[in-house]
Amino acid sequence: MFEVHLGTGDEGRGTSEPAPHPSPVPRPSSLYLIDLPGYGYARASHAERQAFRGLLVHVLERPRLAGVVWLLDIRRDLSSEDLAMQDTFAAAGTPVLAAITKGDKLRRGQRLVRAAALRETLGVDTDQLILTSATTGEGIAELRAAVAGIIGA
Repeated sequence: MFEVHLGTGDEGRGTSEPAPHPSPVPRPSSLYLIDLPGYGYARASHAERQAFRGLLVHVLERPRLAGVVWLLDIRRDLSSEDLAMQDTFAAAGTPVLAAITKGDKLRRGQRLVRAAALRETLGVDTDQLILTSATTGEGIAELRAAVAGIIGA
């Protein structure tokens, strides 16, 4: 598990703030981003994937959890594990924002068709699914704004 703490800059790392980003996520007094291990295409045994699921369930039980940003590759069909993950989020009542990654890997028309298909399969509202590309920057500002909305900033 990887955890990043974005705080005020004086939590033992010195007092200098990082350079401002052109469209930063507003910072509450404490914001943790937790990157959980992969479960779909990771080279992991069935037992390891079950352990990942246990870790996820534990994280979803955190009382101060504001929500989940779920990264899904636009080029991949949803697996049975993805659908099980969706059921886990729903059972926990967790707000979910689906960030569809690697949008630059498909032509615009293909991206729109795939995003619509994923939206329908997941049964999420339009504002819960954001098409992104780290390469081109597409959707990154929208993703930041949506995360800010989830955390109430």
